[in-house]
Amino acid sequence: MNETAWLDRVFSNTSLGHRLLERLTLTNLRHAFYLISPYETTVERVEDVPNYNAEVSAWWLVFLTAEFFILFISGHEDRFALNDSITSICAGMLSQCFKFGGRAVAIFLYVIVWDNWRLLELPWDSPWVWILCLFFQDFMYYLGHRAVHEAGFFWGLHTIHHSSEYYNFSTALRQAAIQDAGLAIYDCLQAFFIPPPIFLVHRYFSEIFQFIMHTSLVDTMGPLGLVFNTPSHHRVHHGRNPYCIDRNYGGVFIIWDKMFNTFEAERPEDPPIYGLITNENSFNQIYLQFHTLWDLLLFKGFTKDKKGEPLFPGVVNKIKAAVYPPGWFPGVPITPFFHWMSMVDPAYKVPEPSKPVIKYSPPVRIIVKIYVAVSFILLLAIFFHFEFDRIHLSYLECSVKIAYFVVTMQCFGAFFDMKWYARYIEIARCCGVLGYYAFLMFDHIGAGTHRLFVISLHVMAILLWTTDIIVEKLSVCCCSKHQISPKGEEIGDLERANEVKTISKNVK
Repeated sequence: MNETAWLDRVFSNTSLGHRLLERLTLTNLRHAFYLISPYETTVERVEDVPNYNAEVSAWWLVFLTAEFFILFISGHEDRFALNDSITSICAGMLSQCFKFGGRAVAIFLYVIVWDNWRLLELPWDSPWVWILCLFFQDFMYYLGHRAVHEAGFFWGLHTIHHSSEYYNFSTALRQAAIQDAGLAIYDCLQAFFIPPPIFLVHRYFSEIFQFIMHTSLVDTMGPLGLVFNTPSHHRVHHGRNPYCIDRNYGGVFIIWDKMFNTFEAERPEDPPIYGLITNENSFNQIYLQFHTLWDLLLFKGFTKDKKGEPLFPGVVNKIKAAVYPPGWFPGVPITPFFHWMSMVDPAYKVPEPSKPVIKYSPPVRIIVKIYVAVSFILLLAIFFHFEFDRIHLSYLECSVKIAYFVVTMQCFGAFFDMKWYARYIEIARCCGVLGYYAFLMFDHIGAGTHRLFVISLHVMAILLWTTDIIVEKLSVCCCSKHQISPKGEEIGDLERANEVKTISKNVK
């Protein structure tokens, strides 16, 4: 019997409730832990491989919710934050938008290599080939993951994943939109002998498995940690303590790190402190996604010391600045590994994190938090529908949806960073949404209930922030009048204002 047959009696088959609940099956729960067999996942054609990321996404949402609830009731509210989690999940949405048809970028190049230059034609339906790919895919992931940490500007393809100062399931979703372009090199090395459908299956599940690595709720896993990657091992990978830098690259297996001397166990006396060596202090999605790549390619080679002398003199050193490890400077010992250079001591001049740890979290108003939370739920619902329908959408429809996602994420970041222009771009975004829905009114669906609901939400948002801006302007005008009063009736208010200014300067 169908595991979700009962849904048809409760929801319409295109409703979000139906689409999410039909994926909350025991089969998909098992898939979330990479518990699969060659007999259930082996297919002849790439087109027949399901989008397993989308299949398990409903369970990811359950895991996220359950983890936040457990952390909250156990008194660990310091392990998550609204601004950080929304930024992380938005990054995950954006990364999925750039997986064409839900596929990793590599599969398109992979098929070309397989069709034209394969060295061996191993059988696509052999369990032994499936098992071979399980290990070889993970080894290629180790190489690719290590490369995006050590191979110069490749680090810019991965930085955002490490930019969170928290470590929870939402951090797993904080992925770079274009990271697959860097990993594709290593994925395609398998194309000389591994059939494309088997590769794609393991590519999906390697990514899926790593979601459950991103939690602080699971301690060491005993003997399993001798062979497999575990949350404890991966917490080290995300730490910015000196002993954590460039350690534990493994995806499914930790054996590669032990073979190539990049393994480091978690130290209970010195637990990992998460984030980057120099934290970003921003929730701007586009900035987090791309600025490090830009900086490493164009600006690092032109940096100067305190005396104004170039740190990378000459053309050769400037090129090295872009392709050598991100922490490299002339004179720092390096050693070759595969096709790139690796630092002999990855922790060279890495400072111990300051304690107590102060995380970046501007004190936004409660109304902003509520508004962004509600808007995020709407964004998430629209994104889930997009994931279901994307193979049926035109290029124009896909482009419009992705533009909506990006602009909405930028508005969230502006609110969380307390930018003065946040309300203005949010009003402009809402006007754009209203214009889009006004255009849709002329299609075959017309003024559907769900469309009127979205329109009403955005009209209320425009009224909310327009009123908020007007009230603020009137308040400023009133304060200005009090300050210039010739009779000095408001001297007490002015003194209090000066006290506030003094405190603000001290804080800065």
